[in-house]
Parts: sequence; C-alpha cells; structure tokens
Amino acid sequence: MNYILHMNGKEYTVPQKLTIKQFKELANWDITLEDNWYKILSIIMDAPYNELRDIPKETLELGITLVIEKIYPDTSPVKKGKFDVNNITVGMFVDMEVLISNGVQKNIYGIIERLYDIEAEDDMLIYDYYGGIKYYLNWRLNIFNSYRKLFGLDDEFSKNDIELEERVDPSYNWYQFLMVLCNEDFLKINKVVKQPIIQALNFLAYKKDKSEDEKRKIDDLQRNNRFN
Repeated sequence: MNYILHMNGKEYTVPQKLTIKQFKELANWDITLEDNWYKILSIIMDAPYNELRDIPKETLELGITLVIEKIYPDTSPVKKGKFDVNNITVGMFVDMEVLISNGVQKNIYGIIERLYDIEAEDDMLIYDYYGGIKYYLNWRLNIFNSYRKLFGLDDEFSKNDIELEERVDPSYNWYQFLMVLCNEDFLKINKVVKQPIIQALNFLAYKKDKSEDEKRKIDDLQRNNRFN
C-alpha cells in the first residue's frame, strides 16, 4: 500500500524502494532527531520542505514510521553479485575499510562499485544491494573478532557486533599493514594486494605471535642474568 500525502492540491507518495542517491543524501540527516524528519520526508517523497513543515505532527510521525524500512531494507536479498567473501583479496579488503571508515551511506557509490565491479548510478535501488552490503559488513565484523589481537582489540572483548563496530579503529594504518606483508619492499605491493585476505591475516598473526614469543624469551633471559 502506498502512503500518499496531499498538500496544496498535489499528491506526494512514499516510493516502494529508495534509490542509492536518496540513500546517500539521507546520511546527512540523523533520523533520531525529530526536527530532521521534515527533511527526510522531503528527500524521500520529493516534496517541498517548507510545505512539509506545516503538516500535523501525527502525519509526520506516520510518514517517518513508514519510511524507516525503506531506508534500511532488512528484507533485501543477499545479492552477492561478483563478490565472494571466500575470495576477498587484501586489496579489496583494504579498499573497503577505507570506504567504510568514512561512512557506509556517505560512500555507498564506492562500496557498491568495489563489491559488485559495476558503475553505480543515481537511479539504482538500494534494496537491490543492501542485503549484500550487510552480508559483507557482518563478515567483516567476524574477521575483526577472529583477529582482534592482531588489530589491537581487547582480548576479553565480547562477540557483540555493535560493540565491536565501536571499537574498530577507522584510522588503522593500512599502508603499514601492506608494507609488513611485502616485507618493506614497495615493488611487491601489487603482488600482495592480490593475495587472499585470510591467508594474509593468518601470516601476520603468526608473525606477531612469533615476535612476542621471542621478546618473552629475551625478557626471561635478561631477568635470569640479573639474578645470577
């Protein structure tokens, strides 16, 4: 059923699905702030903002209730397209982290283009891609949770995805990450970025554990020498 708003002799309808252009524009307006609701409805319904300011509060609340599921379509199918998490490379993972760190909605065009290897256009429907993006984001959180020691996260950290998202450092030095993988040889970066991310993380976790083990042995040796 379509939600139709009548204002000044004109009809404005809540669309069944939002475009990625609308989805990105909505990133600038916090839906938890009631004063933003007029602007949100204006974007979604293509209705004059100044006229929306005059609608009754009950109408405004009903409109927002109806559009929330349009903004974040949880029923969106997992359209994996050309990406498969089992084949995510180092380069793709790093590219996605840079995009995600600046906000999924604000970088929705780049995220869709990187995941699906297509050119994102204004009139594409977010519904067609949101499920796949959410699938990737959940997989990503599992990666950080599995390798939390490597990424400097708390060892006693719970598996709550929301809490993990808050602790993942968006400023993580990905260039340093790449340089460690290519053993400080810049000319090897092109080869490194094509490697599977899971293999790369396993290698780095091994190197970190080995380094910490060697440091413990040195500390133990120095401690023993002080008592001899």
